[in-house]
Amino acid sequence: MSLKHLAKTILLQTGALLHDNRESKVIYYHDIHTSSAHTPMSTSVELFLNHLDIAASNDYRFRAEITQAEGELEITFDDGFRGLYENFSLFVDRKIPVRIFLVSGFIGKKGYLGASEIREMAKTGLLYVGSHSRTHQNLDTLPREELIEELAGSKKKLEDLLGIPVETLCFPRGRFSDPVLEEAADAGYTKLYSSLPGAYHKQFKPGLIHRSLAQHATPSEFKAILRGGDRIYYSRYLKMHYRQGKSA
Repeated sequence: MSLKHLAKTILLQTGALLHDNRESKVIYYHDIHTSSAHTPMSTSVELFLNHLDIAASNDYRFRAEITQAEGELEITFDDGFRGLYENFSLFVDRKIPVRIFLVSGFIGKKGYLGASEIREMAKTGLLYVGSHSRTHQNLDTLPREELIEELAGSKKKLEDLLGIPVETLCFPRGRFSDPVLEEAADAGYTKLYSSLPGAYHKQFKPGLIHRSLAQHATPSEFKAILRGGDRIYYSRYLKMHYRQGKSA
């Protein structure tokens, strides 16, 4: 184990002791794979199944949308890589819902999901789709006109693809600002998913959802995340991702 990895593990374990809880959480990944991966951010199916088993053994219930303050997990994926489609049978077999945040401009590109694959997964009733913007830019740095196109343009393309409202948004690279929140609300998004770690119901701002990154977590690290261990990173991530009062 590298010193960096060791330090991360120690921090998570310390956070788990400080914030020990069973509060409902959103956990997120980027992709899953069996052999070759479409992105370095992908999680092996073996490790992902290990995470699912750990959560189940700790009496967490997988939900499409969290409704209870404790004991529920929502699984999300960012970007829209093809590995989710290639391994979607594991969600069907276990009847586990998953939410994917799609970059609408990446649909059909090499390594990413195609329109027919998205519709096929959605027909199972286990795939829920949200927006991850149109081209995956840092939303907090864009002029207002470009920001509107990133938000509203993506929403329209996904709604045209699926024939249903798309009302959830995940910020690319986790970055957002007050103007981004305002424009997202104006575009019709009702739930905004951040990359700020923490419990689902303890929202930084109304409608702004916390999420815990789990994609490369070892079993011991994942157990610590379930207990709220990554909350120890909250101030750091808030400083990295949120720009208060900045104009877009």
